[in-house]
Amino acid sequence: MNIVTHGVAIKRAVAEALTLGIVILAARSVAASPQSELTTEQVRQSVQSSIPFIQERGVWWIDEKKCVSCHRISTMVWSLNTARRNGFEVSDRLDEWINWATESPLKKDADGKAAGLLNKEGVAQLLIGLNRDANTVDSELADLLLDGQQPDGSWKPCGQLPGQKRPLSETAGVSTMWLTLALVNDGRTEQASPAVKLATCFITESPAGKSTEWYALQVLLAAQTGDSASRDGYVDALRAQQQADGGWGWLVGEESDALGTGMALYALIRAGVNSEDPAIERAQRFLVSTQHDDGSWAVRGTKAGKKEHVEETASYWGTTWAALGLMASLSGKQD
Repeated sequence: MNIVTHGVAIKRAVAEALTLGIVILAARSVAASPQSELTTEQVRQSVQSSIPFIQERGVWWIDEKKCVSCHRISTMVWSLNTARRNGFEVSDRLDEWINWATESPLKKDADGKAAGLLNKEGVAQLLIGLNRDANTVDSELADLLLDGQQPDGSWKPCGQLPGQKRPLSETAGVSTMWLTLALVNDGRTEQASPAVKLATCFITESPAGKSTEWYALQVLLAAQTGDSASRDGYVDALRAQQQADGGWGWLVGEESDALGTGMALYALIRAGVNSEDPAIERAQRFLVSTQHDDGSWAVRGTKAGKKEHVEETASYWGTTWAALGLMASLSGKQD
């Protein structure tokens, strides 16, 4: 099924992107100073350096907050699981964390409501990141995603996401895209088809977003469903948003950060952009060059009230997404 069925939606997105001032030709025309070629080993080392930070701060959250309903553990599990699959050194406790992350959302409160209903976006990311074969627990998690779909096909954003520094309507659209992507990936939930169809209509009719996450998800949805025309259109839009330093901001046109750059890099690679493409290499260089000594990346808050300062949770998200983007970009890359 095509998630974005009308070419006009893509043209509108690209046009609005240009109107927002995404492509700054003057900045792009300034030649960068010559730099030594970035090697595969440097990229791998950047990923490996991020893993202890992702593990330490993720376990801290589990032990101190004990909160699976917060939008954090999903990208912890996703990034570490991907790292292990790609031969990076991860803790032998990873399976323990995966079990906690997948079993806790199914636990019910006194009213009989599963905890995962308060964090459906996180549940969706868990399912995408684990990408396991038929599994009873995963099927039960996928069933949670079907709860609460609105008549227009959308899902309301969970937790503190409504307070993010972008229009609430866009956050609802992004939440809907995350859930739709997980349901499209899941081949075991037959009842998902009507929900996906309804969500598709909502996504198609939504106006172009202001966040890199919105564009990255459009790319991922089109790639997953084999809609090559839509995929190519949104890839072009995402490419146009890359800034002179090689990165993307989480919000389009804002200062580049690891969160926006990691998402964009991951989406472009998943859409089939070659790992040797100059845009990919520039994104890699931005991430490798801005990583802190402790393996993390600093990201300003994604909430409206914290947007002026580097914020711990945003930095954690940025670090997990930087790792995911860099790992995706290593596919097929040769020194």
